[in-house]
Amino acid sequence: MVHHYSRAQNHFINDFTSMEHVRLQVIDDWDIVNHVIDASKLGKSWKEKSKSERTSSVFGLIVKFCIVLVSLYLFICSLSFLSSAFQLLGGKSAGEVFAKSSILSNPIIGLMIGVLVTVLVQSSSTSTSIIVAMVSAGIITIQPAIAMIMGANIGTTVTNTIVSLGQSLDRVEFKRAFAGATIHDCFNWLCVALFLPLEAIFHP
Repeated sequence: MVHHYSRAQNHFINDFTSMEHVRLQVIDDWDIVNHVIDASKLGKSWKEKSKSERTSSVFGLIVKFCIVLVSLYLFICSLSFLSSAFQLLGGKSAGEVFAKSSILSNPIIGLMIGVLVTVLVQSSSTSTSIIVAMVSAGIITIQPAIAMIMGANIGTTVTNTIVSLGQSLDRVEFKRAFAGATIHDCFNWLCVALFLPLEAIFHP
C-alpha cells in the first residue's frame, strides 16, 4: 500500500514539475526564442562564400556606401532649396511679421507649434528641416526655433506610440513594443523638461 502511494506521489510531483516548467515558459514574455529566427535566411557566412561571391559582396557594400553619400548630398541640397523657396514665398515682410510676433516669443507657444507640425507630417526630420530652412531664410529667429525643435522631439513620440498600437492583437508583442515606445517618450519628455526652462531662463 505504501509502495503504491509513493509511486502515485512521485508521478504527481513529476507532473507538477513539468507543468511548472510550462507555466514559466508561458509567462516569460521577455524571453526571445532563438529558434524563431531561421538561420538559413541570413545567407552564407564569409567563410562559406566563394571568391566571386566575396567580390560581389564587397562591390555591393561600396555601391551602398556611395548611394548613402549621394543621398546625404541631395538632402543637404534640398535644405538649401527649401530655404530659397521660403525666401521667395515669404519675402522680407513675412520675416518681419514673424520676428515681431509676440506669440512666437513665448517658448511654450513655439513648443506647441513644433508638436503640432510634427504630428501632422508624422516626421520630426521633416519639421526640423522646415524650421532650419525658415531660420536660414530669416523668417524666424533662433530663439523660437529652439522651442519648435524641442516640440518636434515631443511630436515624434506620437509616431512610435501609433506603431506600438499596431501590435495590440498580440499581447506579448504589444507589451514589448509599448515598453520601447514609452522609453523613447520618457527620454524626449525629460530632455525637454530639462532644457526648455534653461533656454527660457538664459535666453529670455
